[in-house]
Amino acid sequence: MYIESLKKFIKYFGYRRRVKLVLFFLMSLIAGALEFLGVALIYPFVMLIVSPDHSVPFIGKQGISLLSSLSPVHFALLLGFSALVLFVVKNLYMILFLFVQSKFIQKWTFDINNRFMQFYLYAPYQKILKISNSEKLYVITTLSNQATSGFFIRVMNFVTNLSIVVLILGLILWKFPFAGIVSLLFIVVCVVCLNLFFKNKVKRLGKNIQQTYNVANNINYATVNNIKDIKIFCCEQKFYNDYGACGAKLADEVTLQTFYGGIPPYFVETLIVITLLLLGAVIAIQNISQSSVMVASFAMIVASIFRIAPALNRIQSALLNLPAGLNFVNALIKAYEKFGLADFEYSDYKKSNPLPFNDKIVFNDVCFSYDDKQVLQNVSFEIQKGDFVGIIGLSGAGKSTLADILTGLLVPDSGNIFVDDLKLDSSNRHAFRQNIGYVQQDLNVLERSFRENVAWGLPADEIDDERVSYLLNQVCLGEVIKSYADGIYAVPFIGDTGLSRGQKQRLAIARALYRNPEILIFDEATSALDVKVESDITDMLLSVCKDKTIIAIAHRLSTLRACNKLIYLKDGRIVDAGSFEYLEGKYPEFAELIRLSSLNK
Repeated sequence: MYIESLKKFIKYFGYRRRVKLVLFFLMSLIAGALEFLGVALIYPFVMLIVSPDHSVPFIGKQGISLLSSLSPVHFALLLGFSALVLFVVKNLYMILFLFVQSKFIQKWTFDINNRFMQFYLYAPYQKILKISNSEKLYVITTLSNQATSGFFIRVMNFVTNLSIVVLILGLILWKFPFAGIVSLLFIVVCVVCLNLFFKNKVKRLGKNIQQTYNVANNINYATVNNIKDIKIFCCEQKFYNDYGACGAKLADEVTLQTFYGGIPPYFVETLIVITLLLLGAVIAIQNISQSSVMVASFAMIVASIFRIAPALNRIQSALLNLPAGLNFVNALIKAYEKFGLADFEYSDYKKSNPLPFNDKIVFNDVCFSYDDKQVLQNVSFEIQKGDFVGIIGLSGAGKSTLADILTGLLVPDSGNIFVDDLKLDSSNRHAFRQNIGYVQQDLNVLERSFRENVAWGLPADEIDDERVSYLLNQVCLGEVIKSYADGIYAVPFIGDTGLSRGQKQRLAIARALYRNPEILIFDEATSALDVKVESDITDMLLSVCKDKTIIAIAHRLSTLRACNKLIYLKDGRIVDAGSFEYLEGKYPEFAELIRLSSLNK
């Protein structure tokens, strides 16, 4: 299961990192080798101190004779100094390794998040609609970080510390075969039993934690994103209780995970002490008549245990927590497959000139469906340049879908759209969209300055302040801007405070006009405003946008009297098109819409 998930993860998110992962493996072996050399030097060092004339394994008299100018004691001190230098070098190397590892993991996490963010921004809009906002945020704020830091760092730590333990145990087995085998068997049996006891508990907890994280993310997003509605409906206690219950559950699960993860080190310490005594007893029996060998052996064993103990603890911790990290890895793999990132090709839209619009837009038998639900059926109509067109109909008639198709966000299942006899397709939709200004019902106001809200999406140094000020005056926000000391650089937006909804709507219109588009689309943009504000904004539009083509979609019809053409939509089909008076006189249902909107009073 680990290998399969690991292979999938590297396949999906490797981004040419296979070579770096191999290099990390080699760096782990180097770390183990440095630990090995540091411990290996202990034995000859102690032997030469205790018995200068003794033939020392690893060195021997031949080795000492190579440095005959040095006395055995001096040579022993040289070995000790070498061991000290090696220890410092090893620690410096491990610090460097830690930095490189951290940088590698953080860059990997960023690249994974970047991959998903590219998908969110550049994938077809219809595909993005199927993913909730909370799920999008969960992937890039939790999953990727937990998958890399919670799994791959543990894998790397496991490999590093395993290499240390294996090489040092190899040294002990080489120098003390019988004692080493007995001790190794004892360690293996104890570690296996310890893992069997804790593994299932930690694995189950890891799965629960991953699921609870997801639930908590949904609750947090729903709460923060709907505070106004929560207060209006007096639901504070319900949302607070949901938040508290989920938070308490997550805290309990993480507490247990931390508890189970903290127990093994104490067992390992006990295990190490028992192993030390066991090794000491065996070595003492084997070398009872050679005190110098016994002392040097004990020194080497103590040094080995001193290095193995923390490594074993880190190995044990990695083994216990890897299942929890694996749950996040599998969840990230599932998100990759669910979103279809394997088939997604990132294509940055280069800055280009807007697609010209000089004559008319033609819809020809356009059909569209969401999954199996037919939304638009054989829709055909024309919009002449300079028209003020209203698209009307009851909720669910397909008006907003029609607007999304017009902007190129949604691609028709069949039928065609022509702009000045040029067929819209994947090669020119983005260029056409650059000639469209769009104002929607849900106001998206950034908590940034007026100028950044008007020049939406442009770098700060590319914003034309004169045009920003001109447009704000055009949409009747000039006096509002003057009330702020910083003018267009003021940042008044905190939640719903700072500006009225009508003022925010005017700001959104200024934003739509900033790039001087030929076409303006208003999708339910004034439905939440009162009749007076709606009327004022409509009058302002007629004044400011005399040379623009305007397409307005609304439930309420008060803004549509100024339209020179209305398209009446019902159940995804166009019933008819014509003037306000024409549709009112011909269709009783249309007249009923007028009555319900109180326009005949």
